[in-house]
Amino acid sequence: MSTQETEASPFRPPILGRVNTSNRDFNAKAEVCNDGRATIRFRNLSTKAAKLSKRFEKRTPHQLPFGENLTRNNRKYESHLQSILGACSELPHLNIAIHIVGSRGDVQPFIPVAQILSKPPYSHRVRICTHPIFKDLVEENELEFFSIGGDPATLMAYMVKNPGLMPGIESLKAGDVGKRRSDMSTIMEGCWRSCIEEGNGMGGESKVDGSRRSATDVDRLFIADAIIANPPSYAHIHKS
Repeated sequence: MSTQETEASPFRPPILGRVNTSNRDFNAKAEVCNDGRATIRFRNLSTKAAKLSKRFEKRTPHQLPFGENLTRNNRKYESHLQSILGACSELPHLNIAIHIVGSRGDVQPFIPVAQILSKPPYSHRVRICTHPIFKDLVEENELEFFSIGGDPATLMAYMVKNPGLMPGIESLKAGDVGKRRSDMSTIMEGCWRSCIEEGNGMGGESKVDGSRRSATDVDRLFIADAIIANPPSYAHIHKS
């Protein structure tokens, strides 16, 4: 993997590294950007793999089988699912904070979870609490954002340098451990604030549906009734 960094453009963030691997059946290339996104390209070399690839290339991602549409047998459970969803319509509305520490790939799976919880029949108020670099990603999906601070690029650099449970001697000498502690203390404090503060954690207004929130909406007090979190956020186990 190279660590060559290219100049950023409005449409292409800086590239942190590249991977190129191949065998007799396929060739794969990948580029990892500093915002956590990865571009992966496969080239099938075997005849069988090439035919299979062409079949799927003709179908858009939305046409691929997914969830209950994967097999006919799953559909027989649909009525039971709908009856459970109907029972949820009378449940109280909650303030839910979703804490996410990591890359763009860590944030993206929580987007549909937040969207489902914020819409009927649940209609909860859901707040995505993550790094400021993902503010646009959250708000373009019409969700409420709160900044907990931290830089995912710094986090990933530390993990690459220290893949094991214990940090290496070079990291200890370089002061990486102290820096990591400082970063995590900022993130954990930000996670706490995300459970009790109004606004977006950046001293500004939250923006949803492409328009700025009203002052009344921005100043609504947010007290979390429930927390959903990925393990690296740590803070969720400390809130009581």
